[in-house]
Amino acid sequence: MLTFRVIAEGQSPSELDLSPMYLTSLEGQPIRARLRYVAGMGLLFCERRNQGIAALNLPWTVRGAGRVMLRTALLPDRDEPYLLPLELARGRVAEVWRKKEDWGYIYGGPTEKTEIEFREARLMLSRALAVQEAPAAAADQAEDTLAKAFTLGESLAVAGAKTGLATRRQRGTLGNVDFGCHWELAGEQPKAQERFAETFNYATLPFVWRAIEPREHELNWKWHDDWIHWLEAKGMAIKGGGLIRFAETHLPDWVWIWENDFEAVRDYVFDHVERCVQRYRGRIDHWDAVTGLHLENCMNFSMDRVLEISRVCTYAVKRTDPKASVILDLVQPWGEYFANNPKSVWPYNYAEMCINAGVAFDAIGLQIFFGAAGQGFHCRDLMAASDLLDLFGQLGKPIHVTAAGVPSACYPDPDAAVGGKEHQPGTGGVWRTPWDENVQAEWLDAFYRVAIAKPFVTAISWRDFSDHQPHYMPHGGLLRKDLHPKAAFQKLQAVRNEIWPELSKPR
Repeated sequence: MLTFRVIAEGQSPSELDLSPMYLTSLEGQPIRARLRYVAGMGLLFCERRNQGIAALNLPWTVRGAGRVMLRTALLPDRDEPYLLPLELARGRVAEVWRKKEDWGYIYGGPTEKTEIEFREARLMLSRALAVQEAPAAAADQAEDTLAKAFTLGESLAVAGAKTGLATRRQRGTLGNVDFGCHWELAGEQPKAQERFAETFNYATLPFVWRAIEPREHELNWKWHDDWIHWLEAKGMAIKGGGLIRFAETHLPDWVWIWENDFEAVRDYVFDHVERCVQRYRGRIDHWDAVTGLHLENCMNFSMDRVLEISRVCTYAVKRTDPKASVILDLVQPWGEYFANNPKSVWPYNYAEMCINAGVAFDAIGLQIFFGAAGQGFHCRDLMAASDLLDLFGQLGKPIHVTAAGVPSACYPDPDAAVGGKEHQPGTGGVWRTPWDENVQAEWLDAFYRVAIAKPFVTAISWRDFSDHQPHYMPHGGLLRKDLHPKAAFQKLQAVRNEIWPELSKPR
């Protein structure tokens, strides 16, 4: 069992929210464990069945840098408690060292300044280790070490992005990156439409089975027909999003009649995918054939059947429109849910299993959201985001960031699909300072550069265009409810003009 002495700002907290915490293995895969905090002792107990080293992941306030998801060093079980701030600092220094070496090898660094700052962080960690017999003093020194290493990690991510972008520009591959956003407007909004067409070169349209076929054989195509016609007139590439999701909000009610007949459900799935792709064959360039099957499994299919559904969906797209690209779309890509949901699959393992099972897809899609209430949406830093992209890039498939987003405010947003009513200051974490329009813009600018710098990233899409239309993240739109542009919209245009200047030319 792993035990941690929790000290924050000089004392043990009177209570601790355990819901976002989880253990991970050497490979980064979440481990099922029982967590228990005893406030009177200031001890956090992590009980698990399997032995071996593990790291604790939890939200933590970093001095001067916000509240983000961090992980400790990989630790073996022992009777004596570990000091939590010290192990967080040790874990962060180790991560920075690893990325410094990896990215230095790839990009020809690190710089002398980086080496000096890293030596300072290691020295600070040594000082914290030297005073462990005085937990409060060691924790205070460890917090300073963590802040130093955290800032250095983000600086490394930004420096790596700068070099990666320069390399892609030199090789002439930046023009191959699609630059898009989701489009869910219910009716005509000329101002919003004009801004959308000026900014992006492709759009993701949701293909929600429940909305398209609410009753069997009763099909609603008008919304898609109208907007696909408009997007084509603007010369934009189009992606069909979420063809199949096994979430209750996406499946038609009538499908549940067959919940105990897998073959029937599979055939209906095939027919739906084939019908959608056939109708828009040659007009839609990309399809998210399946989305979130590693987590969203409301019919409780076995893993073999989840893979079979994945295979059927991708095959239906390939057979119907061979020229369209097929994306395997993953939600909550860090896979925190796997620590508590035995019927789910870790996203990386799911993608790997699909490749090994011969599922015919062209790219891996990652949905990356920070700053909302609920598991899987807690804020992380730029180095963690870069590391995640590198992890999935190792699978040898192009990567699409199929949806990205963060809030632009800290008050509730009842219209948001994720955590909108519970959205409060600090909920879901903080990146540097509390979320506002300027922080949202800064995050967009930094994240886009980190992502696009990866040679295997071939598309990036913001999730919410406007807070006026249906939106996923609380205050996640690029436009306010009155359709006035936020700072993030202007920042995104600046990034586009810098990285894809050809998109700024008149059509």
